[in-house]
Amino acid sequence: MHSSLQFAVLLSIIFLVEIAAAIAGYVFKDKVGGSTCLLEEGVWDTMSKYGEDVPLTEAVDRLQEDFHCCGSNNYTDWATLERFRANNTVPHSCCRVNTTNCNVNPTASTIYVEGCQKGIEVWMKKNILIVAAVALGIAFFEILGIIFTCCLMKGIRSGYEVM
Repeated sequence: MHSSLQFAVLLSIIFLVEIAAAIAGYVFKDKVGGSTCLLEEGVWDTMSKYGEDVPLTEAVDRLQEDFHCCGSNNYTDWATLERFRANNTVPHSCCRVNTTNCNVNPTASTIYVEGCQKGIEVWMKKNILIVAAVALGIAFFEILGIIFTCCLMKGIRSGYEVM
């Protein structure tokens, strides 16, 4: 198989996978919120690994600082984890003002009390059009790539026939 044909086939497969992902995203869009929320499960899973996995810990800290939130539903979610319940603390990234002991014996005046899940859902719903537009732009260029590759293959084959 010619390399241009392989390129066209691979680009077509990538395009089809993107279409399948878009369809799956549309079908499961209601799973973003609600009682069986995939987002909530992901946040809880990440919270349970807080302090054990450095990249996840940094991601949770960044999320809580950027969204001004604490926990999944609210700051009391951290109390379900033994290492925070034992000391009556929350992660330092929950603090409104970065002071030494702001995360010990947390109160509404020292930490963010609202959970991150709601803020993430609002952000996702607000930016879904941007994500869709970028995906459409990428798909457009992939289709152009497939068309140009097919034209190149046709030109190469007609060049061989002349010789």
